[in-house]
Amino acid sequence: MGTEGDAGNGTSQGDTGSGTPAEDAGDTHEAIMGATYRALCEHGYANLTMQDIADEFDKSRSLLHYHFDTKEDLLLAFVDQMIGWIGDRLAETETEDPLPRLAEYVDRFVIEPDESDRQTFALAVVELRVQAVHHPQFREKLRAHYDRNAETVADIIADGIGAGVFRDVDPEAVGEAIYTAMVGARTYQVTLGAADATRRMRDAIAEFVVRELLVADRDVPEYAG
Repeated sequence: MGTEGDAGNGTSQGDTGSGTPAEDAGDTHEAIMGATYRALCEHGYANLTMQDIADEFDKSRSLLHYHFDTKEDLLLAFVDQMIGWIGDRLAETETEDPLPRLAEYVDRFVIEPDESDRQTFALAVVELRVQAVHHPQFREKLRAHYDRNAETVADIIADGIGAGVFRDVDPEAVGEAIYTAMVGARTYQVTLGAADATRRMRDAIAEFVVRELLVADRDVPEYAG
């Protein structure tokens, strides 16, 4: 599967018999998750059907139904996958410096006007969150998704405090505030058409939150664009 910013190709060799049964089953599962991602990007949650997912699946529809009886079952499995997939993406970095790590984390929430796939997928995630109001299984899984992503930024802040880059604050409280601010901006952008809401919130966090976190001899990074 790809990252939050791309659809991935969702391909596998699960039905060729080229691996062990366990490997083939794993490949098929990954292919189904990739097909679900692409279908959500194309159709969103409300209009999504099993046929839409099957159309993105490079194997037989019967194989899709063999693994998942209903759209709900499939989407519950997809949310499980999404928790690790988006969480890994948000934590991904090539630097140990807490300041650019924090900038990378926040920047990954920005959806540009030409990123229609990410826009549609973000809207589908909002629609999935609505299901959590009345669906305990969705609520449990999406709460785990929320907790992991908030914990990622809290860990960055804690590392920054330990390295003498950030002031001594409550990492969990500040991390949750940053995460919920970016999620709220993204929700506002994809549901109400608030152009560049994620970009504006990113810049506001850099100006009014990150700047206040820094010790005296550091400055917020300049964003390109």
